[in-house]
Amino acid sequence: MVPVLLALLPTGSVAQETASADPVVIAGDLRTLRPQTGDPDLAVEAVLALSAILDQLDAARDGDGRLPEIENELFLRALEYRARAHVTRESPEQASDDLRLLILADPTWRLDASGLSPRVLDLFEEQRSELLAYLTVLTEPAGVTVFVEDQPVGATPLTGRPVFAGLLTIRLERPGFTVYTEPRREVLAGEMIAIEHEMERSRPVLSVITSPAGVTVRVGGRVAGVTGGSLPEDLRPLVPPRFARDEFSAPLQLGNLETGANEITLEAPCRTPSRFTFHADEARDYLPRFVRLRPSTGGLRIESEPSGATVVLDGEERGVTPLSFSAMCSGEHEVEIRHPAGRCARSVTVSRGSRTAVSCEVLPVLSMTPSGPESSAADGAVRRVLGARDDYFVVDGGDAPGVQARVRVRLPEPGAGSAQVEFLAAGSGTPDVAPFDRFAPESAGSAAERLLAPPTRRRSWTGMTAVALTNSGAENGSRGLRVTSVHPAGPAVLAGVEPGDELREVEGRLLSDELGLAELIAGESPDTTIDLVVRREGNERQLRLVLSETPVLPSLSAGKCNRRLVELEADFARGRSDATRQLEAGICWILLGDPERALVRYLAGVRAGEGAGIGEGTVHYYRALALDALGERARAAQAFEAAAAVPGATLVTHDGPLLAPLASRRLGTAQ
Repeated sequence: MVPVLLALLPTGSVAQETASADPVVIAGDLRTLRPQTGDPDLAVEAVLALSAILDQLDAARDGDGRLPEIENELFLRALEYRARAHVTRESPEQASDDLRLLILADPTWRLDASGLSPRVLDLFEEQRSELLAYLTVLTEPAGVTVFVEDQPVGATPLTGRPVFAGLLTIRLERPGFTVYTEPRREVLAGEMIAIEHEMERSRPVLSVITSPAGVTVRVGGRVAGVTGGSLPEDLRPLVPPRFARDEFSAPLQLGNLETGANEITLEAPCRTPSRFTFHADEARDYLPRFVRLRPSTGGLRIESEPSGATVVLDGEERGVTPLSFSAMCSGEHEVEIRHPAGRCARSVTVSRGSRTAVSCEVLPVLSMTPSGPESSAADGAVRRVLGARDDYFVVDGGDAPGVQARVRVRLPEPGAGSAQVEFLAAGSGTPDVAPFDRFAPESAGSAAERLLAPPTRRRSWTGMTAVALTNSGAENGSRGLRVTSVHPAGPAVLAGVEPGDELREVEGRLLSDELGLAELIAGESPDTTIDLVVRREGNERQLRLVLSETPVLPSLSAGKCNRRLVELEADFARGRSDATRQLEAGICWILLGDPERALVRYLAGVRAGEGAGIGEGTVHYYRALALDALGERARAAQAFEAAAAVPGATLVTHDGPLLAPLASRRLGTAQ
């Protein structure tokens, strides 16, 4: 005979087949192994295979050491079969150990009679005689639950129920009756215990039968129980004709009722609650009450800006936006939207029969990192500031997933540096900082406000540069400004301003230096019309200039690079990527000391407009700075040379400093 258990070899062993503790596979293996346990030629292999099955089932136990009902029965059956195999291989001590474990796990266990050896039965009865006593309980009325050491062992009439010998407390309970407890007693192995007791009625009892099962029942606001199971056959004739019998639960006996009026509430998810008043005129059992809870659902649609975000509904991922549910359970629901651009969260109430819509704009995720007990007051001030903002999704804890920026209070030892609030974008190692007075912790809130204020991104723009005139250089000995350059696509050229024009008046004011012009323009908004008086070739002309706007690159707000990067990364995640944004991100990473990230991720492939102002020349210049910082001198020199060759290219803004002289100086050091 070829042993079936040659499958114990590495290819296809029973242990391997049961590695996942699949009850269907294990049940099949046990059917195969049962006849092998009585075969002397196969008993050893059977022991090994059954031990592997027991190990796999043990590994599947939960944190309390329990197995699901089916797996537990398979475990006990495997123990029995291993005991049989031990008897076959003449190892009665090991067989007794397995049978003892079997009885301790389930004192009511009955051996499989198929192919059972008398020696196995003798060993089993020997262990039972050492461990078990037998309990018979009769009550009036019947249907009383019997507890031994607080564990339910059955309902009366209970006859010859095996229980473990030892010091035992036996308790009898039935709703509506006074609990009866037997005095604690020493019970010997093999002893027959008989108890007869007439229960004393104490309260009225109403059985509630619900459709569906799983209904929470409250009496006077307190939970009395949850319905479950299925309706017994003897109660099915009582089901009202308009209801289907299969849909009802087993009866839930309410034994905490009072004589008189009792307010009973029934609740279940996705169902309309039911409430009724039950009047009990005396302490007795009443006819069951059948209650059918109607479905309570509504529609829910979830949208986000941007779309394509992951929806976490009541803690479970359900899809991506836009997302619709046609039959959502009524009641309160928690909606969280997760997107690379950020998160948002909403509480939404779905009403029965209605359609609810929720729309959510994702915001960058900002976490508050705890700094320690010594800075708790400053931490509290910063937290209050964060809690009042509506432009971030604020979470607690420095290790929260998906965080795009972190805020923390830095409070060094006195003399080791100033107290400050830090703002750090994801991936950055150099934070934006704002100092505060360590002796006034509340001032940390103002520091946080400064850090969180948006950096300057755009400003008004004339599209021209001008210099102050001296008396000797001006016609008629007057003072004013002379236009030195005009951006070819700027507002000034559209207004008719030309290089060499004298600015006589701007909005009725005579300006004597460039600072005055800059201050005047800074106070106006884009699209504002400004009246100019210019002198050209001895003649004065009235011109009207409509201000435009120019992007402000991070050089003017280097202390806000982390703050700006959070905005930029959110824009990129939304698909809002253009040359100016790419350039801004690259400059920020250079300023934060990460030229490699600046070059590889942002500056290497960005293409900007040709010509004067911020454009391709600016990109060449910052690309050269990144290459130079990385030690790529030859490539940096090429980029500086390309930057210097773009006439009118500027830094910072369209009317900012000309980069040609800067690039030329850098070129000399890079070569």
